[in-house]
Amino acid sequence: MLALETGSAIVGPARGDIFTGSGDEAGELAGAVRNAADFYILVPKQAASRFG
Repeated sequence: MLALETGSAIVGPARGDIFTGSGDEAGELAGAVRNAADFYILVPKQAASRFG
């Protein structure tokens, strides 16, 4: 999963959006996705060192 945009429906901490495609069938599939998930952020070591 990549953070490509943060639309208005993505609010609150640790929330994400999975793109399932375009069209009616994709919309039906997306509407049924309601699963808990773990999020991991990959940061290059050099950038991470700035945050301690």
